[in-house]
Amino acid sequence: LGARSAIFLPFSNLGLIIVDEEHDSSYKQYDPSPRYNARDSAIYLAGIHNCKVILGSATPAIETYFNSISGKFGLVEITERYGGMELPEIIIADLNKEKKNKTMLSHFSSILLKSIEEALSLKQQVILFQNRRGFSLRLECDDCHYIPQCKNCDVSLIYHKFLNQLKCHYCGYSIKIPQKCPSCGSSAMIMKGFGTEKIEEELQIIFPNINISRMDLDTTRTKNAYRKIISDFENRKIDLLVGTQMLTKGLDFDNVSVVGIINADSLWSFPDFRSFERSFQLITQVSGRAGRKNGRGKVIIQTYKPEHPIIKHVIDNDYLSFFNLQLYERNKFMYPPYYRLIKLTLKHKDSATLNNAAKDIAGILRNSISEKILGPEYPMVSKIKNIFLKDILIKIERGSELNKLKSKLIDCLENPEINKWHSKIKWIIDVDPL
Repeated sequence: LGARSAIFLPFSNLGLIIVDEEHDSSYKQYDPSPRYNARDSAIYLAGIHNCKVILGSATPAIETYFNSISGKFGLVEITERYGGMELPEIIIADLNKEKKNKTMLSHFSSILLKSIEEALSLKQQVILFQNRRGFSLRLECDDCHYIPQCKNCDVSLIYHKFLNQLKCHYCGYSIKIPQKCPSCGSSAMIMKGFGTEKIEEELQIIFPNINISRMDLDTTRTKNAYRKIISDFENRKIDLLVGTQMLTKGLDFDNVSVVGIINADSLWSFPDFRSFERSFQLITQVSGRAGRKNGRGKVIIQTYKPEHPIIKHVIDNDYLSFFNLQLYERNKFMYPPYYRLIKLTLKHKDSATLNNAAKDIAGILRNSISEKILGPEYPMVSKIKNIFLKDILIKIERGSELNKLKSKLIDCLENPEINKWHSKIKWIIDVDPL
């Protein structure tokens, strides 16, 4: 039993590899190198040892399911829950209606609060999912709309109440809360957005007599902290658990009857071609924590877009329709599984040098390789730890002669025109990025 690096152990008599929750993005190692996907590496390792591989998931990655229906992988389906338990009832809380009717209490809909109260009255447990840690996503001036930014990274600082600081989640830079706006001098500095820390605090006000705990990166940093939270929840010392996607990792609790997803819209409102896939997986996986043993569970999804296709697929538990829709989109816009991606990330502390290098390299790649080249373009976070970043994306059609293309790409990157930038800028070449 091991993490992704376990596949590099010196096996001599390997008979079976099981990759549990194979869709999980944490199987991909990005930084530091080597950059690899443990799922794909496990399949290659199995080929070396001539052994079997089981890729297990209730929400398979699009590429994995595509390989299954294409005949590359075998497919085994389980069509009912373990122990014959019913799938949880999924209820949509339309936040537009709730706000219009003034039935919202802070970030909680009347439907969610009623379900929590019912579960607690029956001595059952509750899980609430919010995929943002911290207390508030940003501090903003109500007059000039100034937002404190990290001095090292291209991101706004997030407020952590426990530390009473504004903190960067990329480099760790932190500052004290400004009493007045540094830009206009106004004292109208307002917290906008919310994370797990704020959810936890507000629940303690609404439900003062229950034990509430939080599971995110901030509360599990110390040794054994994660295990203690899980153990306390299993032993019913915790009535309500608030957390980030850590909650979706295949946890099996007997007594959870209600799962609440606080802000579903934030999951798919992300500029990435995999955002719908990840949203479907996260919502389905966290929903699966409800009603695993004692009766049918209940899942409340809070959203401003109840008609969104992801919501419909989750309610219908219809992975196949979701998969076919994604397959159509991926084929149309040339993304995996029909194309393979290579992402070239260029880094330099001076943006002008980086721009010149990226422009030269992208131009040479376009002239040398017939494949589709996108960029250079700044990523969503374009500066981290005072280093500027720019991405070039290479799309390679499946079925093309990959070894020839690989040689061609290596020759191209060793071109004298590109070589001159080697000593000046740092590169990262990531094959099959997630």
